[in-house]
Amino acid sequence: MNNILIETILGLSSGIFLGITGIAPTGLILLAFDWLNIGDYKSNLGTILFINLFPITVGSVFEFYKAKQINFLIGTILLISMVVGSYIGSKFVAGNKNVLSTKSVKYITAYLSLFMGVVFLYSAYYEKK
Repeated sequence: MNNILIETILGLSSGIFLGITGIAPTGLILLAFDWLNIGDYKSNLGTILFINLFPITVGSVFEFYKAKQINFLIGTILLISMVVGSYIGSKFVAGNKNVLSTKSVKYITAYLSLFMGVVFLYSAYYEKK
């Protein structure tokens, strides 16, 4: 019961984060699961990928659609290429070869997140008013 409450709160707060930033909060959920010792890391990664199967952004997309702020051509190209890329990437973690350890996946995630954070901080700092 306690995990259900925690997961519900995580889902609601992550959805709000998604609607505000446009950044999928799956990394935050994965981090929270890891810190709270909910499941093992690779199982949690699979769970996070599972929630991405569903149109979790439909509410936000509708608002951006009403404001005419969606480029459907670019979005379609990204969607198709991301499907292919995610299939290829998952082969390294969950495929037959299981090339990357949990530790390696965490390092990759950490460095990518750090890089993104620095880029966004830089961009926000130099944003013209």
